[in-house]
Order: sequence, then C-alpha cells, then structure tokens
Amino acid sequence: MATQDKKYWHLHNHRLFNQLNDEEINGLCIISRYREANKGEMIFFTGESSNRIFILKRGVVKIMQTDANGNEVVKDVLHEHDLFGHIPGTGSGSSYQDEYALAASETVSICTFLKDDFEKVLSQNPQVSLRFATHIGDKMRTLEQKYNSLIFKDVRTRLLEFLVRYVREFNEPGREPHKAPNHLTQEDISQLIGSSRQSVATLLNELQKEGTLDYSRKLISLKPEIFQQMLKTVG
Repeated sequence: MATQDKKYWHLHNHRLFNQLNDEEINGLCIISRYREANKGEMIFFTGESSNRIFILKRGVVKIMQTDANGNEVVKDVLHEHDLFGHIPGTGSGSSYQDEYALAASETVSICTFLKDDFEKVLSQNPQVSLRFATHIGDKMRTLEQKYNSLIFKDVRTRLLEFLVRYVREFNEPGREPHKAPNHLTQEDISQLIGSSRQSVATLLNELQKEGTLDYSRKLISLKPEIFQQMLKTVG
C-alpha cells in the first residue's frame, strides 16, 4: 500500500474524521505527515514540532520528557486514537523541546497536522469539532482523576486504580476484559502513579500473593471480581 493510501485509510477510519467526505479526507492527507516506528524507537517530527498535533493511529506509545537532571520520565501512555502535542483549547504547547513519543508496542503508526490547519478543519466541520471537544473533555477528566488520586489516596489504591484503568483502556479484541498486554516497566508505573519503583515492585508482589493480580512482562491480569468491582469507582 502506498504511503498516500495508508494516510487515506487511517484518516478515513479515525473516529474523529469518519464523517468527512472523500474530498475533505484528501485535503487532510495533503496537510498531514505520516510516520511508522518499531518498538523502542523514539519518534521525532523535525521542524515546528511545538506547533503540531499528533494522532496515534495504531499501537501504543509512551510520552516521555527529560527533566532538569537529564532523567527520562514517563508522562503518559497512549493507545489508538489518542491525540497529543499542541492541542487547541488545552493550554498545552510549552516546553516540547524535551518531550517525545517512544514506541511501546511492536509497531506504531502516527500522523500529524499543523495546529493551524487542524483548527481550520474543526471550524469547517461541526461534527468533527464536537467529537474533538468530547475527546478533550474525556482527557481532562482523566487528568483530574489522576490529580485527586495523588493527593487523597495511598500508593496501594493508586496502583490498583491505575491497573484497572490500564486494563480497561488497553484490552484487546478477543481478550477477556480483565486482561491486557503489558507495555510498561515497573519504573514506568511508579512514575505514572507518583511512587518509587521499589514500592511498586513490593505492592505488585503482594497483590500477586493475594490472588488479586497476575503480573508479568507480557500481561496484566486482574481477578475478574475485583476488576468489575473497581470499574464502578475509577470513572
């Protein structure tokens, strides 16, 4: 499949854009860039990266940032259809020089638009704009939940709630709902929940001994009853 055909197929099947006609899709293909990467590969888009929106079309990526001490820190983990970068209406866009995406699954496909071009698409297509607003609203609620969890909940609760959300979001078609492939290290998890790797490792071992969790480098599996019970509270 030619590169242009790949971009067309991915955009046409993206839930933000599947209401657009062929002419509008072709217009988006002209203004977009397309990139594929393999597991462990850093994903950079040279030039104007601080003014671009990225859409993860296939696979899983970790959003990484280098802190003031030169340490690499995991900021988020994203799956198919997630957006990142200079997102309109979120106040994001500062200090992108130290931020990049790292392919966490075997293959990753991403396309990207200039922020200004994407805003034109939103202004000309109310249905796309509404879906985009809904998507951003969902992301903002997730961030609020993470913030509240850091302030009010202990590490064990934060870890369990994170694992429940992770399994729900990264579950694959045909797999039991309480299971998901593991794309994260213990260090990644500790950074995402605001704890230390040692504390996370200890808690994971405790949860496995209790029968609450089956954790390996390839799979995260929660006890079905606990998974269903906690789904009601994690939002």
